Amino acid sequence: MKGIRKKLFISYLSIGMVVLLLFWLTQVVFINRIYEYYKVNQLKSYSEQIVQAINNNNEMLISELIDKSNARVIAITENDIVIAGNNRGHGMRGLGIPEILLRPTNTTRVVKYEHPFLHIEYLSIVRPFLYNGKPAILIMSLPMAAINDSVNLFKEVFWWIFALTIVSTLVVSNYMSKKFTRPIQILKNAAHEIASGNLNVKINYKEEDELGELAKSMNTMVKQLSITDKFRKDLIANISHDLKTPLGLIRGYSEMLLDYYGEDKEKREKYLNTVIKETERMSKLVDDVLQLSKLQSGMVEVKEETIDLEKLIFEILDIFEIQILEKNIEVRLENLKVKVVADREMIKRAIINIISNAIASMENGGTLSITAELQDKDVLIKISDTGCGIPEKDLEHIFDRFYKGNKSGTGLGLAIVKEILTLHQSDFGIRSKEGEGTTFYFTLKAGK
Repeated sequence: MKGIRKKLFISYLSIGMVVLLLFWLTQVVFINRIYEYYKVNQLKSYSEQIVQAINNNNEMLISELIDKSNARVIAITENDIVIAGNNRGHGMRGLGIPEILLRPTNTTRVVKYEHPFLHIEYLSIVRPFLYNGKPAILIMSLPMAAINDSVNLFKEVFWWIFALTIVSTLVVSNYMSKKFTRPIQILKNAAHEIASGNLNVKINYKEEDELGELAKSMNTMVKQLSITDKFRKDLIANISHDLKTPLGLIRGYSEMLLDYYGEDKEKREKYLNTVIKETERMSKLVDDVLQLSKLQSGMVEVKEETIDLEKLIFEILDIFEIQILEKNIEVRLENLKVKVVADREMIKRAIINIISNAIASMENGGTLSITAELQDKDVLIKISDTGCGIPEKDLEHIFDRFYKGNKSGTGLGLAIVKEILTLHQSDFGIRSKEGEGTTFYFTLKAGK
């Protein structure tokens, strides 16, 4: 974390320094030129106004403009007659203006010169004009020292600004780097907690940015991990419980067979059938657990094909033929001559589980009804029984893993059905009334 924070701090500081450097180049290095350019334009403006005042013989305005300009001003004719200025008593002697500046010209010139005796550098504006129809010139001069002093004052202020800006940049850089890395630190701490097994972590970061999205994703991940962890614990607990009984019976009956020396074939077969039955029960549990885990892994590929529904139902009913006959169950089939699109083995497994539950619910016989109904692009399939029904309090848990209600079995049959139908994007549900029976319905895409 320190590395990221350090890099961010240096980045913000570098940006601040680049901005300051550009400001320094434009304001300090070029300030002389900028300020000189400003004074030149100011003098040009004053010179234009003074010339107009001279031509209008407005002595008061001339004096006012000269005072405002803070410049040395003189207006003379080509015969060296002084028209106006703040040096009229001395003519040209006090100005020390080079003769070259006094030569006639048609354009306003900006020149610098050095006083021959005082050795002071001046910035001057030389503006030609006509006075009473005769050529004349207006010269306005400012000592460069006045300009330099203003620039130096600005530079001094700038260095204070520069120092304050450096301090501000350091503070802001430190604050921004901390602010940016704080949520990363929060996410890092949360990741450590999750890695150590704490799944009660909740990241409280509400900003609507990329880190906020990452925080939401991590919260979702923790929630899913919690569900998975609960499933793992339930799986271990339920399998341990469900395997304990058949293993105990198998061990008991196996020990009885070891101790049994008699010739009673019926008793021996009873013991062996119990061992086989309990072995099959364990095998069914393991098979269901593996099937459910596979379906929930997200790695199962649905291999769709067109299926003859009636043919598939007959194939499944053949599996339950003995149970149907033993329990004297009437089977009713209706409108099954349709085709559906689905993964054949998955749907076969789902229907087997549903019919198995239906048959198990009819201890004293009853009616098993299987119907199909074409609905636009789907086929609605209903499997109904006239068995004992499901209590209302159990209906909301009927698809939960290991939920058995008052029935025997692994408690995974309908959980597997749910996963299979979800993979097929099917609309499914269950209706039941205790003492009257149950109807399980689901949709599959219609085939051609």
